Amino acid sequence: MAKIKKIIAFEILDSSGFPTLFGRLICDNGIEVEASVSSSSFSNKLSAYHLKDNDEKRFLGKGVLQAAYYINSLLAPKLYGVELKKHEAIERWLIKADGTKNKQTLGANTTLLLSYLLAKAAAKDFSLPLYVYLNQFYSQVVGEKIPIKKLPTPVFNLISGGKHSENAIDFQEFEIIPSSRFSFSQSLQMAVEFFHTLKTIIVSKGAIPSLGMEGGFTPLLSSNLDALELLKETANQKHIPLGLDIFFGIDVSASYFYKNNHFVIKDRPKPQTKEEFFSFLKLIIKNYPILLLEDPASFDDFEYWQYLSSNLPPEIYLVADKLTSGNKERLREVINKKAASAVVVKPSEIGTLLETMEFIALAKKNNLTPLISHLSSETNETILADLAVSVQADLVKFGAPSRGERVAKYNRLWEIERETNGERIS
Repeated sequence: MAKIKKIIAFEILDSSGFPTLFGRLICDNGIEVEASVSSSSFSNKLSAYHLKDNDEKRFLGKGVLQAAYYINSLLAPKLYGVELKKHEAIERWLIKADGTKNKQTLGANTTLLLSYLLAKAAAKDFSLPLYVYLNQFYSQVVGEKIPIKKLPTPVFNLISGGKHSENAIDFQEFEIIPSSRFSFSQSLQMAVEFFHTLKTIIVSKGAIPSLGMEGGFTPLLSSNLDALELLKETANQKHIPLGLDIFFGIDVSASYFYKNNHFVIKDRPKPQTKEEFFSFLKLIIKNYPILLLEDPASFDDFEYWQYLSSNLPPEIYLVADKLTSGNKERLREVINKKAASAVVVKPSEIGTLLETMEFIALAKKNNLTPLISHLSSETNETILADLAVSVQADLVKFGAPSRGERVAKYNRLWEIERETNGERIS
């Protein structure tokens, strides 16, 4: 079994133009792998902490030289000569070395980069595709074997609003979701064609087809319903049966416009009470083929989450993102209170692949659908695609089918589909 010979980490720029970590691992048998991690600027008491330099004289305080130093000078030397077959033990050592619940000591960006490098190197040493190795690692960590039978259904963000754009609409993402009866390549083709048709329609209305952080269009619209109407018009122009071949999803991100116990949205002349906002959501569900609602309540309002869970149609995914923020204890609370039916999984909010898999296993065991997701600030790293296949996630969300850092992940899924040729491979 190969042994670790060298690990080096340094800074690269992510899609938002700020530094994040990139690393390279070299083994004694010549195996060499590279990885990078997405950088989180959002922090709360739930998600794992990303270590930043906070030196305002350099990259506005967002450099990650300290994290690179921890790897190059403190952690990597202790791993030299260690066999890759000890992957799980190394990750548990990293967790113990940090010693906090949310990676306050080493930083989740530090530990996750090492986790990614270890997984990629071990997969190469075993001569396995990364998704197959991660599938076996999942079985090793959680004690459950999952046969790989399918690829996940992609959720494409085509129109961006909220804090992800400057277009004044409130909801953060307006998405399309191809039917799960389509293959991944069919879904991708549908999304790409939909994306470009939508662009043509936006231009025809005299709007500017600018792109947001995650590749979705950010036309200047007067209401959230305008965005849904654009998606509906695009589907009709392409003769796509709504509610049959394609569905809509919305990342509401309600915390963005929830103020003084009211929802302040452009679609209504006055702030909405919780009951009024639910009536607005019901109107949307009645008029559009909604399959997914993400964060339609404030991240700290469990009572309203429970209300939505009890009153929304059961076929709609009620997705918790900021409600859990990758925190396993918070996930247990969501489970106990029956506050959601699906949960967003972002390894960058957790800090290691091992803990990410434990989080996913807990969700699956309690009938919550895992949705493997990117961050707004991303790199060209594609391991999320392999992770989604390895744990047999039903859904993935990597942004629009545009911008290199988003497309790279969709391309990786497309590559996996070609490799497997639609056949069971483990």
